[in-house]
Amino acid sequence: MKERYTLATVLLLPLFANAQLTITDSLTTGTIATLLEGYDVTVSNVAVNCAPQAMGYFTGSSEPAITEGLVLTNGSADVVSGLNDQGSAGLYLGTAGDSDLDFSVGGPTYDACGLEFDCVPMGDTLLFNFSFGSEEYMEFASSAFNDAFAIYLTGPGFDIPTNVAALPGGTTVSINNVNELVNPTYYYNNEVPAGQYVQYDGFTTNLTVFAVVLPGESYHFKVVVADVADGIFDSGVFLEAFSFRSPLLTTAVGEVEPMDMRIIPRGDDWMVQVPSVLAKGREFVVYNATGSVVGRKRITGSRTALDLGDLGMGVYILQVPNSPLKPVRFVKGN
Repeated sequence: MKERYTLATVLLLPLFANAQLTITDSLTTGTIATLLEGYDVTVSNVAVNCAPQAMGYFTGSSEPAITEGLVLTNGSADVVSGLNDQGSAGLYLGTAGDSDLDFSVGGPTYDACGLEFDCVPMGDTLLFNFSFGSEEYMEFASSAFNDAFAIYLTGPGFDIPTNVAALPGGTTVSINNVNELVNPTYYYNNEVPAGQYVQYDGFTTNLTVFAVVLPGESYHFKVVVADVADGIFDSGVFLEAFSFRSPLLTTAVGEVEPMDMRIIPRGDDWMVQVPSVLAKGREFVVYNATGSVVGRKRITGSRTALDLGDLGMGVYILQVPNSPLKPVRFVKGN
Protein backbone atom coordinates (compact mmCIF):
# COMPACT_ATOMS: atom_id res chain seq x y z
CA MET A 1 0.00 0.00 0.00
CA LYS A 2 1.25 3.46 -0.84
CA GLU A 3 2.17 5.98 1.82
CA ARG A 4 2.27 9.73 1.40
CA TYR A 5 5.94 10.55 1.83
CA THR A 6 7.59 13.81 2.66
CA LEU A 7 8.61 15.76 -0.42
CA ALA A 8 12.28 14.89 0.09
CA THR A 9 11.65 11.15 -0.22
CA VAL A 10 9.50 11.00 -3.36
CA LEU A 11 10.69 8.20 -5.63
CA LEU A 12 11.81 8.96 -9.18
CA LEU A 13 11.65 5.87 -11.39
CA PRO A 14 14.27 4.88 -13.98
CA LEU A 15 13.92 6.21 -17.52
CA PHE A 16 12.15 3.85 -19.97
CA ALA A 17 11.38 1.13 -17.42
CA ASN A 18 9.54 -0.88 -20.08
CA ALA A 19 10.61 -0.59 -23.70
CA GLN A 20 7.13 -1.54 -24.87
CA LEU A 21 6.04 2.05 -24.26
CA THR A 22 8.59 4.60 -25.40
CA ILE A 23 8.57 8.16 -24.07
CA THR A 24 10.34 11.11 -25.69
CA ASP A 25 10.29 14.25 -23.55
CA SER A 26 11.93 16.81 -25.84
CA LEU A 27 9.45 18.07 -28.43
CA THR A 28 9.32 21.10 -30.69
CA THR A 29 6.11 23.09 -31.01
CA GLY A 30 6.00 22.06 -34.68
CA THR A 31 6.05 18.38 -33.73
CA ILE A 32 3.31 18.96 -31.16
CA ALA A 33 1.12 20.71 -33.75
CA THR A 34 1.60 17.82 -36.17
CA LEU A 35 0.61 15.29 -33.51
CA LEU A 36 -2.49 17.28 -32.59
CA GLU A 37 -3.91 17.82 -36.06
CA GLY A 38 -6.44 15.32 -37.29
CA TYR A 39 -8.76 15.88 -40.24
CA ASP A 40 -10.43 19.18 -41.10
CA VAL A 41 -8.74 21.25 -38.39
CA THR A 42 -5.62 23.42 -38.38
CA VAL A 43 -3.48 24.01 -35.27
CA SER A 44 -1.22 27.01 -34.66
CA ASN A 45 0.41 29.07 -31.88
CA VAL A 46 1.36 26.06 -29.76
CA ALA A 47 2.65 27.00 -26.29
CA VAL A 48 3.85 24.58 -23.60
CA ASN A 49 3.66 25.67 -19.95
CA CYS A 50 5.20 22.65 -18.25
CA ALA A 51 8.37 21.67 -16.51
CA PRO A 52 10.78 20.30 -19.16
CA GLN A 53 10.31 16.66 -18.16
CA ALA A 54 6.55 16.84 -17.56
CA MET A 55 5.39 16.42 -21.17
CA GLY A 56 6.35 13.89 -23.80
CA TYR A 57 5.52 11.92 -26.92
CA PHE A 58 4.60 8.26 -26.38
CA THR A 59 4.30 5.31 -28.71
CA GLY A 60 3.72 1.61 -28.10
CA SER A 61 1.35 -0.59 -26.12
CA SER A 62 -0.55 0.90 -23.19
CA GLU A 63 -3.37 -0.08 -20.89
CA PRO A 64 -5.47 2.92 -21.99
CA ALA A 65 -5.26 1.36 -25.51
CA ILE A 66 -3.96 4.62 -26.97
CA THR A 67 -0.82 3.66 -28.85
CA GLU A 68 0.52 7.07 -29.89
CA GLY A 69 0.16 10.62 -28.74
CA LEU A 70 1.13 13.25 -26.19
CA VAL A 71 1.25 12.73 -22.43
CA LEU A 72 1.04 15.69 -20.03
CA THR A 73 1.88 15.04 -16.39
CA ASN A 74 2.19 16.89 -13.10
CA GLY A 75 5.57 15.20 -12.59
CA SER A 76 7.73 13.29 -15.07
CA ALA A 77 6.63 11.88 -18.42
CA ASP A 78 9.49 9.34 -18.20
CA VAL A 79 7.84 7.78 -15.12
CA VAL A 80 4.77 6.78 -17.14
CA SER A 81 6.43 3.83 -18.90
CA GLY A 82 6.93 0.49 -17.19
CA LEU A 83 5.39 -2.33 -15.20
CA ASN A 84 3.02 -1.16 -12.50
CA ASP A 85 5.30 -2.49 -9.77
CA GLN A 86 6.15 0.69 -7.87
CA GLY A 87 4.16 2.05 -4.95
CA SER A 88 4.91 5.74 -5.31
CA ALA A 89 5.83 6.62 -8.88
CA GLY A 90 6.18 10.36 -9.02
CA LEU A 91 8.20 13.52 -8.99
CA TYR A 92 7.64 16.74 -7.06
CA LEU A 93 8.26 19.73 -9.35
CA GLY A 94 7.53 22.62 -7.01
CA THR A 95 5.91 24.62 -9.81
CA ALA A 96 2.73 26.67 -9.88
CA GLY A 97 -0.82 25.42 -10.29
CA ASP A 98 -3.50 26.61 -12.70
CA SER A 99 -6.17 29.18 -11.79
CA ASP A 100 -8.87 27.70 -14.05
CA LEU A 101 -8.33 24.24 -12.59
CA ASP A 102 -8.30 25.75 -9.06
CA PHE A 103 -11.84 26.96 -9.74
CA SER A 104 -12.95 23.64 -11.25
CA VAL A 105 -11.83 21.53 -8.27
CA GLY A 106 -12.52 24.12 -5.58
CA GLY A 107 -9.01 24.21 -4.15
CA PRO A 108 -5.35 24.97 -4.82
CA THR A 109 -3.47 23.05 -7.49
CA TYR A 110 0.28 22.48 -7.91
CA ASP A 111 2.73 21.31 -10.58
CA ALA A 112 0.39 22.22 -13.43
CA CYS A 113 1.35 21.17 -16.95
CA GLY A 114 -0.50 23.14 -19.61
CA LEU A 115 -0.60 22.92 -23.40
CA GLU A 116 -2.23 25.79 -25.28
CA PHE A 117 -2.94 26.24 -28.97
CA ASP A 118 -5.27 27.92 -31.44
CA CYS A 119 -7.29 26.03 -34.01
CA VAL A 120 -9.64 26.67 -36.91
CA PRO A 121 -12.24 23.92 -37.44
CA MET A 122 -13.58 23.17 -40.90
CA GLY A 123 -16.66 21.42 -39.51
CA ASP A 124 -19.22 22.39 -36.89
CA THR A 125 -17.89 20.01 -34.24
CA LEU A 126 -14.57 19.44 -32.46
CA LEU A 127 -13.66 15.99 -31.09
CA PHE A 128 -10.54 14.86 -29.21
CA ASN A 129 -9.75 11.46 -27.61
CA PHE A 130 -8.06 11.23 -24.19
CA SER A 131 -7.53 9.14 -21.05
CA PHE A 132 -6.58 10.44 -17.57
CA GLY A 133 -4.47 8.25 -15.27
CA SER A 134 -2.85 8.57 -11.85
CA GLU A 135 -0.72 7.07 -9.10
CA GLU A 136 -3.21 8.54 -6.61
CA TYR A 137 -5.61 5.64 -7.34
CA MET A 138 -7.18 4.01 -5.41
CA GLU A 139 -5.68 4.79 -2.00
CA PHE A 140 -6.33 8.51 -2.20
CA ALA A 141 -9.73 8.56 -3.89
CA SER A 142 -12.30 10.50 -1.84
CA SER A 143 -9.54 12.50 -0.15
CA ALA A 144 -8.05 15.97 -0.45
CA PHE A 145 -5.49 14.66 -2.96
CA ASN A 146 -7.84 15.11 -5.89
CA ASP A 147 -5.52 15.43 -8.92
CA ALA A 148 -7.47 16.73 -11.91
CA PHE A 149 -7.48 17.40 -15.62
CA ALA A 150 -9.42 19.68 -17.97
CA ILE A 151 -9.49 21.03 -21.52
CA TYR A 152 -10.69 24.64 -21.59
CA LEU A 153 -12.13 26.12 -24.77
CA THR A 154 -12.64 29.80 -25.60
CA GLY A 155 -13.88 31.38 -28.79
CA PRO A 156 -17.23 32.10 -30.51
CA GLY A 157 -19.94 30.63 -28.29
CA PHE A 158 -17.45 30.12 -25.42
CA ASP A 159 -16.92 33.58 -23.92
CA ILE A 160 -15.41 32.17 -20.71
CA PRO A 161 -13.08 29.14 -20.48
CA THR A 162 -15.35 26.10 -20.72
CA ASN A 163 -14.17 22.61 -19.75
CA VAL A 164 -15.14 20.54 -22.78
CA ALA A 165 -13.42 17.43 -21.37
CA ALA A 166 -15.85 17.18 -18.46
CA LEU A 167 -18.03 14.15 -17.80
CA PRO A 168 -21.76 14.32 -18.64
CA GLY A 169 -23.31 16.97 -16.44
CA GLY A 170 -20.14 19.07 -16.42
CA THR A 171 -18.22 17.02 -13.82
CA THR A 172 -14.46 17.64 -13.91
CA VAL A 173 -12.32 14.55 -14.54
CA SER A 174 -10.43 13.99 -11.27
CA ILE A 175 -9.46 11.31 -8.76
CA ASN A 176 -12.56 11.86 -6.63
CA ASN A 177 -14.94 12.07 -9.58
CA VAL A 178 -13.83 8.93 -11.45
CA ASN A 179 -12.83 5.81 -9.52
CA GLU A 180 -14.15 2.37 -8.55
CA LEU A 181 -16.89 3.90 -6.38
CA VAL A 182 -17.79 7.10 -8.23
CA ASN A 183 -18.60 6.96 -11.96
CA PRO A 184 -17.08 3.44 -12.15
CA THR A 185 -18.25 3.09 -15.76
CA TYR A 186 -15.45 5.47 -16.71
CA TYR A 187 -12.75 3.80 -14.57
CA TYR A 188 -10.09 1.20 -15.44
CA ASN A 189 -8.21 -0.55 -12.59
CA ASN A 190 -4.53 -0.95 -13.50
CA GLU A 191 -3.52 -2.56 -10.19
CA VAL A 192 -5.43 -5.86 -10.39
CA PRO A 193 -4.04 -7.30 -12.53
CA ALA A 194 -0.92 -5.14 -12.46
CA GLY A 195 -0.40 -3.08 -15.61
CA GLN A 196 2.31 -4.27 -17.98
CA TYR A 197 2.98 -1.04 -19.86
CA VAL A 198 2.07 1.97 -17.71
CA GLN A 199 2.97 2.72 -14.08
CA TYR A 200 -0.25 4.51 -13.14
CA ASP A 201 -2.57 2.56 -10.83
CA GLY A 202 -5.76 3.59 -12.60
CA PHE A 203 -7.18 5.38 -15.64
CA THR A 204 -10.35 6.71 -17.05
CA THR A 205 -11.67 4.77 -20.00
CA ASN A 206 -11.00 6.40 -23.35
CA LEU A 207 -13.15 9.53 -23.41
CA THR A 208 -13.91 12.07 -26.13
CA VAL A 209 -14.02 15.84 -25.96
CA PHE A 210 -17.07 17.20 -27.76
CA ALA A 211 -17.81 20.82 -28.65
CA VAL A 212 -20.16 22.47 -31.14
CA VAL A 213 -18.30 25.24 -32.98
CA LEU A 214 -18.59 27.56 -35.98
CA PRO A 215 -16.72 26.41 -39.10
CA GLY A 216 -13.87 28.69 -40.13
CA GLU A 217 -13.72 30.57 -36.81
CA SER A 218 -10.69 30.68 -34.50
CA TYR A 219 -10.76 28.89 -31.13
CA HIS A 220 -8.27 28.60 -28.28
CA PHE A 221 -7.63 25.45 -26.25
CA LYS A 222 -5.84 24.94 -22.95
CA VAL A 223 -5.13 21.35 -21.87
CA VAL A 224 -4.00 21.19 -18.22
CA VAL A 225 -3.31 18.57 -15.55
CA ALA A 226 -2.24 19.32 -11.98
CA ASP A 227 -1.69 18.01 -8.47
CA VAL A 228 -4.28 18.97 -5.86
CA ALA A 229 -3.54 19.62 -2.15
CA ASP A 230 0.11 18.56 -2.47
CA GLY A 231 2.72 18.00 -5.18
CA ILE A 232 3.43 14.26 -5.10
CA PHE A 233 2.18 11.08 -6.82
CA ASP A 234 2.03 11.75 -10.55
CA SER A 235 -1.06 12.00 -12.68
CA GLY A 236 -1.18 12.44 -16.42
CA VAL A 237 -3.41 12.69 -19.45
CA PHE A 238 -2.89 10.77 -22.68
CA LEU A 239 -3.97 12.71 -25.79
CA GLU A 240 -4.41 10.41 -28.78
CA ALA A 241 -2.35 11.51 -31.78
CA PHE A 242 -4.29 12.85 -34.77
CA SER A 243 -7.64 12.44 -32.96
CA PHE A 244 -8.26 16.20 -32.76
CA ARG A 245 -10.74 16.52 -35.59
CA SER A 246 -13.62 18.58 -36.90
CA PRO A 247 -16.32 16.62 -38.72
CA LEU A 248 -19.23 18.40 -40.35
CA LEU A 249 -22.38 17.15 -38.65
CA THR A 250 -25.92 18.46 -38.53
CA THR A 251 -28.28 18.73 -35.60
CA ALA A 252 -31.19 18.52 -38.05
CA VAL A 253 -33.37 20.88 -36.00
CA GLY A 254 -35.92 23.17 -37.51
CA GLU A 255 -37.65 22.67 -40.84
CA VAL A 256 -36.92 19.38 -42.57
CA GLU A 257 -35.65 19.78 -46.13
CA PRO A 258 -36.63 17.24 -48.82
CA MET A 259 -33.52 15.09 -48.40
CA ASP A 260 -32.91 15.66 -44.69
CA MET A 261 -33.89 13.44 -41.80
CA ARG A 262 -34.49 14.30 -38.17
CA ILE A 263 -34.53 12.46 -34.87
CA ILE A 264 -37.20 13.15 -32.25
CA PRO A 265 -36.49 12.10 -28.62
CA ARG A 266 -39.17 10.04 -26.86
CA GLY A 267 -37.51 8.68 -23.71
CA ASP A 268 -35.30 5.74 -24.59
CA ASP A 269 -37.18 5.35 -27.89
CA TRP A 270 -36.26 7.95 -30.49
CA MET A 271 -38.38 8.48 -33.58
CA VAL A 272 -36.40 8.89 -36.80
CA GLN A 273 -38.21 10.80 -39.55
CA VAL A 274 -36.94 10.17 -43.06
CA PRO A 275 -37.96 11.50 -46.50
CA SER A 276 -40.64 9.44 -48.21
CA VAL A 277 -38.34 8.85 -51.17
CA LEU A 278 -36.04 6.68 -49.04
CA ALA A 279 -36.89 3.04 -49.60
CA LYS A 280 -38.00 0.83 -46.72
CA GLY A 281 -35.51 -1.80 -45.70
CA ARG A 282 -32.49 0.52 -45.78
CA GLU A 283 -30.43 0.50 -42.60
CA PHE A 284 -29.69 3.21 -40.05
CA VAL A 285 -26.26 2.98 -38.42
CA VAL A 286 -25.60 4.63 -35.03
CA TYR A 287 -22.02 5.69 -34.23
CA ASN A 288 -20.63 6.95 -30.94
CA ALA A 289 -18.45 10.06 -30.75
CA THR A 290 -15.30 8.06 -31.51
CA GLY A 291 -16.76 6.62 -34.73
CA SER A 292 -17.52 3.09 -33.45
CA VAL A 293 -20.77 1.42 -34.55
CA VAL A 294 -23.06 0.99 -31.52
CA GLY A 295 -26.42 0.24 -33.17
CA ARG A 296 -28.29 -0.64 -36.35
CA LYS A 297 -31.96 -0.48 -37.36
CA ARG A 298 -33.94 -1.16 -40.52
CA ILE A 299 -36.15 1.63 -41.86
CA THR A 300 -39.81 0.61 -41.61
CA GLY A 301 -41.45 3.76 -42.94
CA SER A 302 -41.34 7.55 -42.89
CA ARG A 303 -41.10 7.30 -39.08
CA THR A 304 -39.07 4.51 -37.49
CA ALA A 305 -38.64 3.88 -33.76
CA LEU A 306 -35.01 3.63 -32.62
CA ASP A 307 -34.46 1.98 -29.22
CA LEU A 308 -31.39 3.48 -27.49
CA GLY A 309 -32.03 2.07 -24.03
CA ASP A 310 -28.75 0.14 -23.95
CA LEU A 311 -26.61 3.17 -24.82
CA GLY A 312 -25.05 5.36 -22.16
CA MET A 313 -25.10 9.12 -21.99
CA GLY A 314 -23.14 10.82 -24.72
CA VAL A 315 -23.02 12.12 -28.26
CA TYR A 316 -24.12 9.88 -31.13
CA ILE A 317 -24.34 10.13 -34.91
CA LEU A 318 -27.11 8.59 -37.00
CA GLN A 319 -26.41 7.85 -40.65
CA VAL A 320 -27.88 5.95 -43.58
CA PRO A 321 -24.81 4.65 -45.43
CA ASN A 322 -24.60 5.18 -49.18
CA SER A 323 -27.51 7.59 -49.24
CA PRO A 324 -27.82 11.33 -49.95
CA LEU A 325 -29.08 11.98 -46.41
CA LYS A 326 -26.95 14.11 -44.13
CA PRO A 327 -25.79 12.42 -40.89
CA VAL A 328 -27.63 13.56 -37.76
CA ARG A 329 -25.89 14.30 -34.45
CA PHE A 330 -27.85 13.88 -31.21
CA VAL A 331 -27.13 13.80 -27.49
CA LYS A 332 -28.53 11.11 -25.20
CA GLY A 333 -28.88 12.35 -21.64
CA ASN A 334 -30.12 10.64 -18.48
